[in-house]
Amino acid sequence: MNDFVGISIFHLLTKEIDQLTGGSRGRKAKFAQIYEKTNCTLKMPSHGANVIRIETNPGKFAIESLRKAKIELENFFLDYLNLDGCIGRLFYDLAFFCQHLHPQRGKSCVYQRNPWKPNEMGYMSVVEVPYIGNDWHTHHLFNKEFRTLSRVHSVGCKALIIDKRGRYKTDWRTCKPYVWVWGYKPGDVDEAVKILNDVNMLHKNTCSGHLPK
Repeated sequence: MNDFVGISIFHLLTKEIDQLTGGSRGRKAKFAQIYEKTNCTLKMPSHGANVIRIETNPGKFAIESLRKAKIELENFFLDYLNLDGCIGRLFYDLAFFCQHLHPQRGKSCVYQRNPWKPNEMGYMSVVEVPYIGNDWHTHHLFNKEFRTLSRVHSVGCKALIIDKRGRYKTDWRTCKPYVWVWGYKPGDVDEAVKILNDVNMLHKNTCSGHLPK
């Protein structure tokens, strides 16, 4: 039995994982700690791929062991990143790439822990924001005429705008700005994602900066 944990949202190479965990020795030590707790082995390809593979022996409790190992990995990143805004994107990708552990899904969302409230479960999604080069556009989401955030709230969800200047900031150098969407019903989150995507498309079509479509 195995599962895969994708962390491509950080665009991490092996050397950057080493920095996260205190070097290659630190990585092995952390992986060993998770093995001792869960009987799961964590592996990384030797050529800088953006994936951590979690493996355990087949058996009655294999899925639960994988789940525990993934949670241990999530908790490690929570501690390291110290509530940096990129944790919303991280938790979404961790769930998205773990089909066996996160089968509950909507059209655009997955069932996962809330990284800001790790004991809370719900449905989450990530919406990309328009950009020109390194200039990421989020100001239109606060436009009173569009009423974007209030419309998201009206369908039972909340949206956090994650960028370097916002209330929820990310200083992680490879985490692109994004909107993190959270709710308790998959249909609600899918509707909120549609609202955000529609507003982003409207902005792309009307912005004078020639945003990529």
